[in-house]
Amino acid sequence: MDNRELLNLGVERGIITDDQRTQLQVLLGREDAGAPVREAERGFNGVAIAYLIGAIVVLFAFGWFMVDRWKVLGDGGLFGLAAAYAAIFLGVGFVMKREGFHVARGVATLLAVGMAPIAMWALLRWIGVWTPEYDAMCVKPDHPFAACQGQPMAVELAAVVAALVAMRQMAFSPFMIPIAVVSITLPERVMRELAAGPAIDGAAMGWRWIIIASLLSAAAYLTDRRRRGEEDYAFWLWMAVAAAAWFGGLMLFQMDHSLRWYLAPASLLVITASVILRRRALLVVGLFGVFGFLAWLAFDVFKVTTAFPLVLALIGVAIIVLTVWVQKRFPEVIRRVGGDPSQPARFPGGVAALLAPALLGMLLMNDAARVDREAAADRRSHMRARNAASRNRKLDGERRQENAQPAPADTSAAPAAKRP
Repeated sequence: MDNRELLNLGVERGIITDDQRTQLQVLLGREDAGAPVREAERGFNGVAIAYLIGAIVVLFAFGWFMVDRWKVLGDGGLFGLAAAYAAIFLGVGFVMKREGFHVARGVATLLAVGMAPIAMWALLRWIGVWTPEYDAMCVKPDHPFAACQGQPMAVELAAVVAALVAMRQMAFSPFMIPIAVVSITLPERVMRELAAGPAIDGAAMGWRWIIIASLLSAAAYLTDRRRRGEEDYAFWLWMAVAAAAWFGGLMLFQMDHSLRWYLAPASLLVITASVILRRRALLVVGLFGVFGFLAWLAFDVFKVTTAFPLVLALIGVAIIVLTVWVQKRFPEVIRRVGGDPSQPARFPGGVAALLAPALLGMLLMNDAARVDREAAADRRSHMRARNAASRNRKLDGERRQENAQPAPADTSAAPAAKRP
């Protein structure tokens, strides 16, 4: 354990404060002035931005080359190219490890992990496990689950396995990015295949995303509770939770009008959870929900009510005043809600409370499928009505054109001209 890790561990255990850690780091930096140059501390700084730009440039170059030369290289060539890129990235990571640049090593290793799903996809097509016939079969409404979901699952699991192997080699929280992505895409696709009804979107899809967000929140919470060391692996899971909850809430708000009034209390619960769990991603989702609810009230429910803006402003002022009053009268309650920053966050009800939305979604899935069927029937009836109206307008136009044309002159009965 180096000096940086030792100081961070001391802060986590409450032995020293953040200010003391900073002072000790300055002191150690002066004593190690003759030591080899080391990497800058992790955080939002120029070094981190430079690493990010470098990674984006590499991925863009690889994607460009792959798309441009895919037909020339073939599936086997694409597999070899992905394997060669992975080997290069791992070699760069080994050099960065030897030089003591931890973050640069992690970025290079993460790029190597990103080659795993591409290599798996190319390998499946190269060896003939996945063929164009499967592509044609799987676009049909009735298709075998195992045959059509085998390739996507293999590609996603390759990314997960590569990330887990990388975690065994070094502690670097961005390795959770592919795991967080797969944690959304894999269960959503499986539930979509097993869900009742032919629709792939609508209220049923919204509840599927809410279920995924609930399950991921429980996993992220358990990861938070078991956190050891400096790396925040749960951060990326909470980002996935925020994305799934936002998309699911948006789908439900659009497709199931009976649930719109529940958006405000649900958003306030998400904001409260963000404070307790100390996760800003949830705060952003809750604020978007509140803003969407107010926008719906302003532009739909109270569209013609001129006093609504004034009432809304008074409510906002009242919330600010109430918050100040609570802070003055109940500082201990505020401290308990915020929790001890040196300890992992503890959510009231624990995992069971976080899984409650998933249970609610499973109970309401059949109702959501019914809502989607009714909406599909309404769309079909509206489409038939529009088509009928269009045909009627076309027929009316043809009749008007026929009536507007003058009748042809009848010259067959004209008297013959008399001879002089």
